[in-house]
Amino acid sequence: MADDIKTDSGHQDYFRGALPPLRGLVLCSNCHEIPFPLTSVKKWIRLNNRVFKVEKIDLAIDRNTVAHLGELLDFVRNEKIALSLRVTDLQVIEELPNLSDTGLHDIFLTPDSIDNKQMKACISRCKGAGLPVRVQLSASCAANSCVEELLDTLHLAVSVNVVLADAFSHSQHPTTTLGPCRRIVDWMNALVCGLEAREIEANLIGLPYCHVTEANYPNVMSQTQFFSDHQHYAKRSYELAEKVYTGGIHRMNKVMESLLSQGMSLHTAIDRAVLPWILDHPRLYARVWMFHKFTRHFAFLKKDVPLPENVDACEVELTKLRAKQQQAMGPECARCKFQRICDHETEIFTLQLPYLEIKAIAGEPVASPVKVSSGRTRYYDALDDARRKLPEHLKALADNARDIIMRIPPTREIPVHSYEIEDHYNPPDDASKRWFSFSNCELLSTVLTRVAPPFTLGLTFGGGIAAHIGFSFGRHIKILCPMIDYSHKLTLHVDKDGYYVLLRDGAQVRPTEFDGSPRLPVRLSGVLEPRISVHNVDGFMISQTIMLWEGDATGFVQIPRVKYSIIIVSTRYTRRLQAVLLSLAHQKGLDPACMEVIVAYVPGIDGTDDLIESMSFAHPHLRIVRSSFSESHVHSKGFMINESVHVASGEWIILMDSDIVAPPDLFEKIDAVESETHFIAPDGRKMLTPEMTGRILLGEVRPWEEFDAIAETTKDYRYREGDGIPCGFFQCVRREIMDKIAYHELDHFEASDWIFARDVVNTFGKETRLEEVAVLHMDHGGRQWYGTAKHR
Repeated sequence: MADDIKTDSGHQDYFRGALPPLRGLVLCSNCHEIPFPLTSVKKWIRLNNRVFKVEKIDLAIDRNTVAHLGELLDFVRNEKIALSLRVTDLQVIEELPNLSDTGLHDIFLTPDSIDNKQMKACISRCKGAGLPVRVQLSASCAANSCVEELLDTLHLAVSVNVVLADAFSHSQHPTTTLGPCRRIVDWMNALVCGLEAREIEANLIGLPYCHVTEANYPNVMSQTQFFSDHQHYAKRSYELAEKVYTGGIHRMNKVMESLLSQGMSLHTAIDRAVLPWILDHPRLYARVWMFHKFTRHFAFLKKDVPLPENVDACEVELTKLRAKQQQAMGPECARCKFQRICDHETEIFTLQLPYLEIKAIAGEPVASPVKVSSGRTRYYDALDDARRKLPEHLKALADNARDIIMRIPPTREIPVHSYEIEDHYNPPDDASKRWFSFSNCELLSTVLTRVAPPFTLGLTFGGGIAAHIGFSFGRHIKILCPMIDYSHKLTLHVDKDGYYVLLRDGAQVRPTEFDGSPRLPVRLSGVLEPRISVHNVDGFMISQTIMLWEGDATGFVQIPRVKYSIIIVSTRYTRRLQAVLLSLAHQKGLDPACMEVIVAYVPGIDGTDDLIESMSFAHPHLRIVRSSFSESHVHSKGFMINESVHVASGEWIILMDSDIVAPPDLFEKIDAVESETHFIAPDGRKMLTPEMTGRILLGEVRPWEEFDAIAETTKDYRYREGDGIPCGFFQCVRREIMDKIAYHELDHFEASDWIFARDVVNTFGKETRLEEVAVLHMDHGGRQWYGTAKHR
């Protein structure tokens, strides 16, 4: 159950910038009021949680489906997700017994028609049960209601959406003359103004800025704002609901199964490619599949459009692009100061208000909604309020960053000629790097350098505007913020423990959390390869020389290269990881400086951080590099391996499971054969019993001292399993192989290690086996690589 937390114009967050939505939408029936099967609704909830990464869900229920609420509440408790009810028929609220005992997060009322008495009773009952109430009123249904009476009814609501039309409404009422069109606009503006005066959050949705009173500019929610604001829905979740709403049960089942299977199987590429056809043209799905089988090798179907080859050509293309954009906008929108942030003349606006015309508003162009959205009342539930609060140590980090860039000269400069825009045309320029773009996409620079915390990066962007700017450290770490003006100085400061803060023009900003991957890592750690990341360039912009402060900002420290980089993915395997690391720390016959261990893990889910710190104290000769990921990647072993390769410094990459104990002379034997091969593997693994595993984990036996004796205790010896292909418990390959052959990125790791090894053998030749060498595999009572809650 959420707490009632409001902020007004006087409230100041330490972070500046919008808080992205983590709310999903699930429907219980379609537009024809045909209920979806309960099992399919559960799949949809899980899809929102597992794939769309939302933390709370609005469940749209009606009288036909309210009987299943108890079962769905039990289901979402197991999914660990907050459930809200989205209710159109207010009679449903009156029929719900014991509201205070349901454990609901809040209630969202979206009535098709207005009955002030009934709505006031519903809101009062919910508030009495401790449930905050959000409300959405559709102008197409409610514009004849008295604004003052509505304000009196809504005085206990925490947030109100005033929308031109509800996409999930069963009744729409387009206006037929100019008078009603004007009355609707006046009603929407008056209601929003009245709600703001009463310090109730009000969101104005569906009107272009030219039909919004100036006092209500901060309350406007364009489509871009809607999908980037904490109060509304994650974009992918909402758009899926829109598609499913108009379809039948068969289509809904196909969609849920297809989306849930992504990342879980080696055979879903086709489903992923043709999913839009299932949504929009379900009967064509089989035909498209067949067509793909026949045409997937046709060269003439691959149309690569070459980029312009010089600045003049880029500028010509840019002129054409702007002309096309202005033509699409129309002459009035093209000269309006809100052209960048307004939805313009949308289809729903034309349908609902056909007699109103678009008109330009004169003034300096507004680059970002942030420029006009300050000073309004906002509501944050308990989940959102916790996200927006700034940890105390980050305030100190920001002060330290400002101190460094103001007082201390950079240890290095990275000039514009030392990096390129990856896979993109790079116009030559000694003073700046020009970023041309004619599509809505991410542009990345090549790797700027290799650094390890602590460090500070400073970079100035200007000459144009983009949606987001910042730095990328791989697909799983993108630390960016919105551009709100045509020039920004960006600073990323990372302390020795990997905690980081982002400054835009000296002020802290919240790094943008992108839809579908909303959880940024808490820490940056290990060896990092930063790149410049720019999203959705509006035609053209420039970046300049990068300033870099390394270490304590007094001198440059070269990151050493090593011979062997051992990558271990460990999530919820801390006790076994300790035994693995100790077996590596006690390797014989190899200089410890030749080796590094890269631990790919998710901070906070187990004790890995504490273990690494303890190992650094007890065995400082063993170099351990952290490769941290957000919790959304806790099951993504292939992804974690592929991204951790970028952290590795070695000539050889060794992929080792976090339950494998190496013999004390393993690397001595690898060192003896590595010069004449490309792929090395042991002969097999010996599967330890639960009893022996327990003794190792409790420290009663030491594998580096008693390895042969421990190995003799088991009769289960897996010799060259996998049809002779070296499986993933221990694979040693040259670095360049990992650059060419990647692991399949599946959530449950279905055969990915075997397929990787097969591809290496087929491409580069047969592996070299370390004859009569076996590793020990500790018991964990199952095959889940992603960990166990107990030692069995």
